[in-house]
Amino acid sequence: MTRADPQPVYRPHTAADELGARLRTRLLEGGFTPGETISIRRVAEAEGVSVIPARDALRGLVAEGALEFRDARTIAVPAPDPATLGQLRYARLSVEGELAHRAWPCLVKRTAELEEIDAGVTRALLDRDVAAYMRTNRALHFAIYERAKAPILFALAERLWLLYAPGMRIVCEAFDGQLPGSDHHVEAIAALRAGDRAAFRAAVEADIAQGMDTLLEHVRTTAPNAQERGDP
Repeated sequence: MTRADPQPVYRPHTAADELGARLRTRLLEGGFTPGETISIRRVAEAEGVSVIPARDALRGLVAEGALEFRDARTIAVPAPDPATLGQLRYARLSVEGELAHRAWPCLVKRTAELEEIDAGVTRALLDRDVAAYMRTNRALHFAIYERAKAPILFALAERLWLLYAPGMRIVCEAFDGQLPGSDHHVEAIAALRAGDRAAFRAAVEADIAQGMDTLLEHVRTTAPNAQERGDP
């Protein structure tokens, strides 16, 4: 006797779901800045919905840690602090490094695809196009991660990027229209061509560390009370 496969749980698709997806995309593409306040009523007016779905959509993003309540009516994008960024750095290196390692067998013949996406990252940096940089940089990483065939790790990576995304604007602006001294995207693709799995993972992890360290340095430099907030 065989056990029947479990049936998926039905969940109705609501206006709040659709709005939440649009707001999530805006977060991931630099539509909100760290520390920015978001009025529930203004979101409702801008999106042409009532206050209730706007509130529910924003509360969903609060539950994911992407936003936070300031008061009963106002939600904000969390301002990054060194202690939180240190945890996020560790988590991203652990999860995304493993995803890169697992994705390797499915990527060795896809270097041209990754090179094409990375060309978009380069153009966005040189053009100082924050939205395009955030979109193409994420596209490059997730073109790798989605081939790892590790859905739990992939979901964790998506959550981590939602937390990191507003700060990615700061990283792009820090490059100031210049390419980074060490282009770890190019190193990762070169490792693919060379058949070096360990070097590929190392390059992906170095790229993550470069972005996180740039953001950490910015926060430490611009926040004189960072030590009081737990900066090691």
